[in-house]
Amino acid sequence: MLRTISIAGVPINLDKIGRDKLKGLTLDLILSFRFYYAEFNKHPLCLVENADLARTYTPMRYARIANQIERILEIPVVFILQSAPFYIRQRLIEQGVYFVVSDRYVFLPGMLINERIRKKEDPEHQLSPVAQYVLLNYLLHPDLSEFTLQELQSRIPYNYLAVSRAVGELERKQLLQARKDRKTKLIYSSMLRKDLWNKAMPYFVSPVRKIVYSDEVGGDSFYIGGVSALSHYSFLNADDQTTLAIWERDYVSGDYSFSEWESSDFKYKIEIWKYSPEMKIGQQGYVDRLSLYLSLREDKDPRVEKELENIIREIWQ
Repeated sequence: MLRTISIAGVPINLDKIGRDKLKGLTLDLILSFRFYYAEFNKHPLCLVENADLARTYTPMRYARIANQIERILEIPVVFILQSAPFYIRQRLIEQGVYFVVSDRYVFLPGMLINERIRKKEDPEHQLSPVAQYVLLNYLLHPDLSEFTLQELQSRIPYNYLAVSRAVGELERKQLLQARKDRKTKLIYSSMLRKDLWNKAMPYFVSPVRKIVYSDEVGGDSFYIGGVSALSHYSFLNADDQTTLAIWERDYVSGDYSFSEWESSDFKYKIEIWKYSPEMKIGQQGYVDRLSLYLSLREDKDPRVEKELENIIREIWQ
């Protein structure tokens, strides 16, 4: 049982994290890895070790696993790897995955650790799903100059209280403004939509909560997303695997057989979104272009990056 490791020549004590602290993670993750608490340069870390060395993971899969664990433990995650060739280390770094490989290779940039901790401690750094939906809905309707809470609530899938809180959040971040017309509260922005989009960029998060895979889906709650949607909006060739998006509220895992293991063998890659993909802008079954950008902006494929830039430029031109 691993009790200590060396990071940059410094011995680090490891305390095993009990299962009671891992509630919220899937049983498969809990059984597939060993979890430890440690401190490095006064930073709390969760070190994760593969419990089954015969099982391998792609760098992208490591990144997703790290995100899942960080959401539960709220501290940066570092993977303990037995070995990793150069090209794997490069891909892990590109995905922003922290790792140590014996005492030879370490990717633990202090500034990034500070940033991750700061984000976890600062709830104002990111928009809530409802607030992000409200702001994107406003940005996607150029004919809408101002609106009341009642008007907004009547055309989006959230109740009045959720809409009111979301607008209040956007006002505090100075992304939307309010004025009174007699007894009516009107919501608006004095900025051009392109400028508002750029101002809100640091607050936006990916709409994707998690990703599963399947060979069959049903119902009308799915929208085409990911690279499949990007190929619709651009000249990018579509992948053989179709990407679909669905609001987590509409996702029922018991209806069909879903897998959380990343694989191109499945017919569908399904993104479970934090908010509804329906923006009521005549999307014809595709996710909107702004949410699509936010869902793919961490993709390191230069073809994807180029086409994302093009569709955003088209929106604001």
